[in-house]
Amino acid sequence: MHQRDTGRVHNKLINRLERQEKQRAFQQGRFFRFKLPEIHNKLRQVLLQEKIIETDNAAAISDSILKGLKKALHSSEFDFEYFVSPIRNLVRRPNPYSLYMTQYVMEVLIDDPNVIEIYGTDEDVYHVINRVISQSQIHFDKVEEDIVAQLAQNRSMLPGSAEYQITMDELLRERVGDPQK
Repeated sequence: MHQRDTGRVHNKLINRLERQEKQRAFQQGRFFRFKLPEIHNKLRQVLLQEKIIETDNAAAISDSILKGLKKALHSSEFDFEYFVSPIRNLVRRPNPYSLYMTQYVMEVLIDDPNVIEIYGTDEDVYHVINRVISQSQIHFDKVEEDIVAQLAQNRSMLPGSAEYQITMDELLRERVGDPQK
């Protein structure tokens, strides 16, 4: 008798891909929470120094950038995707937070009364923002790898266990600082 494919293999593949995507989003969100103050300081500095944003009131622009970063962090998945949809295809394989902040600069900050002018194309702004976020992420990933290597030496803790996650979070807090809420 001929057995029909019920789509189980297809469903398993889709579920695995969805799990990987959620895991990646969780890790990126965790990175963003821990590094938000550093990203804010560097992003403000780079956008003003490279004259992407021209302003007379740098403090107000700094507050606006922080507001955008926090908005990106606390947005629902739908709101996040909806906000970046106009520039979703700006570059291949974009960093979602870089894309969000690019859209924030080009759509929200441009209307800020403290902004005189924003210079550069969407792609130019994206590359400046992505450079800052990528540098922070590389540093965070290195710290995280060091912590994982340190935890691997402790044979009593199993990766994925609650004890392992708690210890990893404690070590991250020691080395990176407290995450933003």
